[in-house]
Amino acid sequence: MVANGRMEKRPSTKKIPTTATLDEAMLEAGLGLFNIAHMLMSGIILMGVIMQTLNLGYVIPAAQCDLNLSMGIKGWLAAIPFTSMILTSHMWGYLADTRGRRPVMIVSMLVSVLLSILASFAPNLPVFAVLTFFSAVFMSGPSAVVYTYLGEFNNLQHRDKMVAFGASFVGIGTVLLPGVSWLVLPQDFAWPISWLGIDYRHWRLLVIAAALPYTLGALLLFLAPESPKFLNAQGRYDECLATVKKIYAVNKWTDPETFPIKSLVVDPSAVTASSGKGIAAVLSSMWDQTAPLFKGKLLKWTCLTCFVQYGIFSACNGFYVWFPTILNSLANHNGVGNARICEILDASQQAAVNATDTVCDDTMNTETFERSIYIGLVFCSMYIVVGFLVDFVGKKLILLTILGASGLCGISAHLASNQQTAVVLFAVFQMSGACIGMMNAVAVELFPTKYRAMAVCLSMMMGRLGSVVSSNLIGVFMRVNCGISFYLFGGLLLTCCAVCLTLPGKKKRVKHTTKSVEPAQNETHEPV
Repeated sequence: MVANGRMEKRPSTKKIPTTATLDEAMLEAGLGLFNIAHMLMSGIILMGVIMQTLNLGYVIPAAQCDLNLSMGIKGWLAAIPFTSMILTSHMWGYLADTRGRRPVMIVSMLVSVLLSILASFAPNLPVFAVLTFFSAVFMSGPSAVVYTYLGEFNNLQHRDKMVAFGASFVGIGTVLLPGVSWLVLPQDFAWPISWLGIDYRHWRLLVIAAALPYTLGALLLFLAPESPKFLNAQGRYDECLATVKKIYAVNKWTDPETFPIKSLVVDPSAVTASSGKGIAAVLSSMWDQTAPLFKGKLLKWTCLTCFVQYGIFSACNGFYVWFPTILNSLANHNGVGNARICEILDASQQAAVNATDTVCDDTMNTETFERSIYIGLVFCSMYIVVGFLVDFVGKKLILLTILGASGLCGISAHLASNQQTAVVLFAVFQMSGACIGMMNAVAVELFPTKYRAMAVCLSMMMGRLGSVVSSNLIGVFMRVNCGISFYLFGGLLLTCCAVCLTLPGKKKRVKHTTKSVEPAQNETHEPV
């Protein structure tokens, strides 16, 4: 409009209702500083999860003398975090849905850190194993909840993007962990603690250092509010609206009372969903959610997602816990550069067996940390690249490309006679872990909303089972026939690639302007 020679803006004809659904209120709150700060906090928690989970890969080689670890014991000790996740994931999901995301994460994280500190003072292997197990039990709480907690603070338009950015901190953790290990493990100190009968050495300090991001994440959670989705599902609409107002105020740099939506629509399904009480009701609900996944046309997708996640976790996590041991053997190899990985590993074990002295060597070569950091940077970059490409080329093509390439590189890593080439191929082999989040996204599309959460949960549990089985199998193969492990798990990734050929192709995105689809309550995008 033109008035008095000046251009004036036409008044907006868009009328914002004073009563709206939670999804509409979140869209009105927008995306801004609050969401970024919340994503960074969730990212720190994720970084703490991955560092706590993979820390044993660096602790075990450095503690092998103090704890008298054989190759077989190393295998089951490295599998402890994954075992605890398998046993307790459902419990933490249930507690988060009934008691709240925030209090469950705060309590579990603080207890996990406390148990990690106690584990660093363990006088022997059994005590260390027990404390590590229970620390991992409480550590698995946030690992099962943080993705849901992060997603529920973002509207449907920006949720996937913010979850993807938060997941990139997993890659950052794979860079930070060897960096911290590089600072701690080369230090030569031994502080005697007579009443425990131990010398407090470098690997014990690393156990505590790896828990620092977790501690920071727990402290930051005290400043964060409860999930608006959880509050809405519990019928606490006033608290839910107050949280959304806070998000709006921080994002818009304005007064919370200026938020145009004054009340939320009551969701009857959310209130009645938790009407059943007792163990019988919980078990009945779990059966109702699980049984349909193994019937009809959903059966093939259930088998596919579980099998592929099992293969990815087996190859990626199973080998990663042995990664520092393998790299350390390569770095300490005194022969010529033209030698295969398994030849070097066999030679180092044979040298230990034939040694005439009783001195145990638990030193870590600095090249181990350097190569780990380089590979972590590649791993982190892969997350970012996948995040940018997925909207353009689709999830199926990404899965086929990464799984096929990583499987071939896993087999080739064993055949390569040059150390540098073998390390590069082994690094690409580990990139299969970037497909874990992709498979979760695939499951979200394949299964109806009603069964989506349980389908993702089952596939992730199968993946963690693969981590436990493979880490122990690799420990056996390292003693018997090292090459089998590369052929077996490289071939497993190639099989997963072939199975993914049956997935449906890329779908065109359709904008929903009037009605949005709410993701499953426990939907997760766990990357590793």
